Amino acid sequence: MHYTSSERAAHGPMYSIPIAPDSPAACLRDTLGSPIAYFLAAGDDAWGGAPRLRRDGLSLYPMSQADVGKALEPVPTPSARQSHERAMDRLFQQLLKVPSPKTLAHLVRFLETWTGTDKFFMLAQYGSNVLVAVLLFLHALRKRSDKSSVILRLVPRIRALGSLTADARILFRIWAILPMVKWMLDLERHLPLAPNLKLIERLQALSMVVYAPMEAAAYLAMHKILPLSDVVQNELWLWGCRLWAAYVVLDFWHIVEDHRLLRAEAKALERSHGHPTPVGAAEKAMSDDQKATQHLWSQMRARKEALLTQFWVNVGYLPLTVHWSVSTGLISEGWVGVFGMIAGLASWRKQWKATA
Repeated sequence: MHYTSSERAAHGPMYSIPIAPDSPAACLRDTLGSPIAYFLAAGDDAWGGAPRLRRDGLSLYPMSQADVGKALEPVPTPSARQSHERAMDRLFQQLLKVPSPKTLAHLVRFLETWTGTDKFFMLAQYGSNVLVAVLLFLHALRKRSDKSSVILRLVPRIRALGSLTADARILFRIWAILPMVKWMLDLERHLPLAPNLKLIERLQALSMVVYAPMEAAAYLAMHKILPLSDVVQNELWLWGCRLWAAYVVLDFWHIVEDHRLLRAEAKALERSHGHPTPVGAAEKAMSDDQKATQHLWSQMRARKEALLTQFWVNVGYLPLTVHWSVSTGLISEGWVGVFGMIAGLASWRKQWKATA
């Protein structure tokens, strides 16, 4: 039977709701031995017609089948939850014993920069070339011709990794024309005083402003985005690499001029401030003039080290750019990897110091 609201109120306490003696509700009531049975199971059309109820504050209202299922679900006791939380706290508190990973934080800063990410992929790209060359050399020494050997199965996978990273690097610099144009515009506002450096930097900026869109067009055509023939694509790649090679040659000249100016500045600093204070000298024992002199010499050493790093970058890039400037190529896959690794490691070192 069903009750109206007024009839429910007339019945008084919740446990006065009639339940059929042989119904499951009665069994649940007898098993639980408390009024909660009336909230969980009292009433159903098939159990005697009494409405299923639940408590909300101090009021009673119909309870759905889904609510009954949720109410019957086992609930962990507070003590069990607390023990689980304490165990989790003890587990994560062990992380406090791990020293602060400064190298990891530095690596994150490094990879957050566009240059850092590019150099990471650069090492993966050219490192795969070196690894393929080593594996093929080992395979030749063993004189194996079995196509199912482990080495021959690894080679195409490593080459695929190298191709993927090379493709990604070109994609990431697809907008390189923008910083190149900005560089050319800023250059005219802040030209170097030395005439040779002025000429070098103007030629370098011009070569890169032309190179960047040629590479982007060839890349998009290679992926069937621009409707350019294979012949046009090859010409764009070749002339783009020739402009890149010209930039590298000009950069060698730039390093020579920078080094000449640096030596002249070092001689002038030595005449005006004397030799640098020995590295092992205590800073507290130095006078203000000695500290200023030490700082100037430190700047000189940093500039000299930067020139040396850039020199090694160009040592790696020059053979590659010349190799790619010739339609038939000049060096093998292994040597491409070696020179690429030289340029990549030097570039990595340069950017790593910049993000210290």
